[in-house]
Amino acid sequence: MENRSSGVNVGVDGTGERISREFDWSETPPSVAVVRLLSVATNSDPTAIDPLGETVDPDALDRLLPSMDDGSKLEFTHRRLSVFLHGDGTAAVEPTGN
Repeated sequence: MENRSSGVNVGVDGTGERISREFDWSETPPSVAVVRLLSVATNSDPTAIDPLGETVDPDALDRLLPSMDDGSKLEFTHRRLSVFLHGDGTAAVEPTGN
């Protein structure tokens, strides 16, 4: 399968709009949530997403996010996609530069 996570054609409809979802960090590890969100945003199979570990330490995400307060946020870029994670469980992906 083609790996499309490095493109900027975010959104199932290709609009390039921000994709956002809510998660419960006690039920869904943040690293899993990010891969799921990247998969939805790029309309790709989760196994086609470039490994998250090439950008950020997935274990560190899983330890850090559940302990953050609701107003805290973490941001990083993965293959030209900006990833936003909030302590309240909100996660979003958008093309860099938006």
